[in-house]
Amino acid sequence: MAKGYKGIIIGLISFVIALIVGSAVLFLSGDKIAPNVFIDGYDVGRITMEEAAIELKNAFDDNLSEAYMILKYGEKTWQLNYKDIDYSYDYEKALAKAYSITRQGNIFKRYVNSILVRMNKVDIPIGFSYNEQKIAKLISDISKEIDSEPIDATIRLISGKFQITDEKLGSKLNQEKAVEMVSEAIEKKSIADIELPVEVINAEITREDLSNITDKLGEYATSFNSANESRTYNIKLATKSVTDVLVRPGETFSLNKTIGPRLAKYGYRTAKVIINNEYVDGIGGGVCQVSSTLYNAALLANLKIVERKNHSLPSSYIAMGRDATISGDYIDFKFMNNTPYPIYIYGEVKGNQVRFSIYGKNENKGRQIKIKTEILKKIEPKIKIIEDSSLPVGTRIVEKKAIPGYVVRSYRVIVENGKEVLVEPLYTDTYRASDGVTRVGTKPVSRSVEEEAKTVEN
Repeated sequence: MAKGYKGIIIGLISFVIALIVGSAVLFLSGDKIAPNVFIDGYDVGRITMEEAAIELKNAFDDNLSEAYMILKYGEKTWQLNYKDIDYSYDYEKALAKAYSITRQGNIFKRYVNSILVRMNKVDIPIGFSYNEQKIAKLISDISKEIDSEPIDATIRLISGKFQITDEKLGSKLNQEKAVEMVSEAIEKKSIADIELPVEVINAEITREDLSNITDKLGEYATSFNSANESRTYNIKLATKSVTDVLVRPGETFSLNKTIGPRLAKYGYRTAKVIINNEYVDGIGGGVCQVSSTLYNAALLANLKIVERKNHSLPSSYIAMGRDATISGDYIDFKFMNNTPYPIYIYGEVKGNQVRFSIYGKNENKGRQIKIKTEILKKIEPKIKIIEDSSLPVGTRIVEKKAIPGYVVRSYRVIVENGKEVLVEPLYTDTYRASDGVTRVGTKPVSRSVEEEAKTVEN
């Protein structure tokens, strides 16, 4: 009896095992995904891969069409839509992994896995891809709205008072970092808004800088013949280019660069200029008077002179040793702002005078600047005599006036409390002598009848 009961037990166990194995083989040989399997939280168990693919696409693609990310800067926001960056899910790879859970190894391992998956939920993350170049393109488009150059503060002298406009900050989107931040948020499936990395660019010149321009450092004026319309016009045109000019600390001012080419197409007219030691007609005559006047203002402002050249002939509007010529783009007048503060150049033409004033911050108001010159040598000109038989004897006509030349040395003298504390040698200039031409008459003079009559009577 016991032996029979034992046989029944063994048979029953064998039947159960066969039933389980048979059902497992039947289940494992089917085309459905094991139960309790999820893909990104979505249940795909007990259905085929084809059915799961349809359900996943319906669930995720619908969400994808509405998925976006918010990018922010200040009060501005931009929406980055996932569909615009070719965002897509890798359904096939996730489904293949889900399907393979109970289909790896031998029949016993597969069966064990089928039991384990029933006991422990398996959630497979779904992979995805996107076009990073399109992200970069969207960021580039956004940068066009964000990026701006800073605007310097400005200063102008109006009716004897300075008016200052505030500077404006600039901004620059760090595009590379922004792309990295967006990509990282996509990878982490973050839904938080992204604050774009924007660099604030400070202006080079601020109101605080310009507020230091409080004192007149140097001023000089020269006179001209206002009846000479072309020359007067050129002086006014050049002066207009040089007024309201700011020179920062350590910066070198170039008159050629500031005025630009003196050409007819820019409005300059023909007037007398010095070429080859002669006064001839040329475009831009009169601009050198602007240069010379500004040179003296810069000297009196105690600024560092970087480049300056004298004329070949003395000028009528300024003393020798104190002129400064410019020509083309090869002879320039330059000075450096060697003060720790910005300086402001103001030029104006009133009546028959051109005047330049240089403003800045004077930290030594007890100091005075003077300019001295001395003639080292006088160069006598030659006079060419031309005998002219068409002129009566004794007649002399100066065809070209002789002008002596000079060698002149200039100094800048700094006076404090009535005493000279520094005598700075500036330049030793040579002004060429201009040879003259005189016509002398050689034609004999015949005596008149009256003179002959007087001779006879005597």
